[in-house]
Amino acid sequence: MARCSVRAVSRGHRPHGRDRRGRPVIPPTTDFSLYFVTDTALCGGVERVPHVVYEAVMGGVGVVQVRDKELGDSEFSVLAKECAKAVGRAEQDSGRPAHLFVNDRLNIAADLGLNVHVGQSDAAAKEARRVLGRDLMVGLSVSSPDEARAAVAERYADVLGIGPVWATPTKNDAGPPLGPDGVTACAAFARTVGLASVAIGGINPSTATRLAGVPVDGLCVVSAIAGAEDPRHAAAEMRRLATMTLMRGRDS
Repeated sequence: MARCSVRAVSRGHRPHGRDRRGRPVIPPTTDFSLYFVTDTALCGGVERVPHVVYEAVMGGVGVVQVRDKELGDSEFSVLAKECAKAVGRAEQDSGRPAHLFVNDRLNIAADLGLNVHVGQSDAAAKEARRVLGRDLMVGLSVSSPDEARAAVAERYADVLGIGPVWATPTKNDAGPPLGPDGVTACAAFARTVGLASVAIGGINPSTATRLAGVPVDGLCVVSAIAGAEDPRHAAAEMRRLATMTLMRGRDS
């Protein structure tokens, strides 16, 4: 399958694989502490999304997921390319690596050589792993301990997006809130086989520290950065809160 040169834009997009036991091998440069999912409307339109991505990485975001359910494939492909370039520029300017995922569009992830994040109703993680092989990361949304247990048993995903933690206006099809205890139960399954996990849903500067002690690898935000007047400042503040919050969870 032909792949374009976008993958080379960012030194953070490095090949990885799986060890002989089938456990995920996530690139050592990957920092899930603060994970940003784009929202085109909150960013101010499709033309501004790459700018917000750049500012977010400059502020401390380590992983970006490009999500837009409304764009056609050709428009989304252009957006993903521009965001990959923005991540690459931010890596060079900040001196920190960052990684880029695309949401759902497995065909575009394969064409551009990018990581993909899928939901329970999107392309299956098994299909994503088959298409992308062992060189790229696969993320999977889980909304219950049962879904987390199944993901661990299947071992196709590298990182689980666990949520929603709390009610969120940015995802209309989200399930009922898990709360910190539900996220803890899901993350515990992920840890048993070395899967990374991030909490998502309703996380903002007012709620982030309520996840202290929850054993996830990162906090995932949307509106806290996408809807901010100053995305870089907002990312820096969320990074500070994420670091403080996660320090307690890693020893749990």
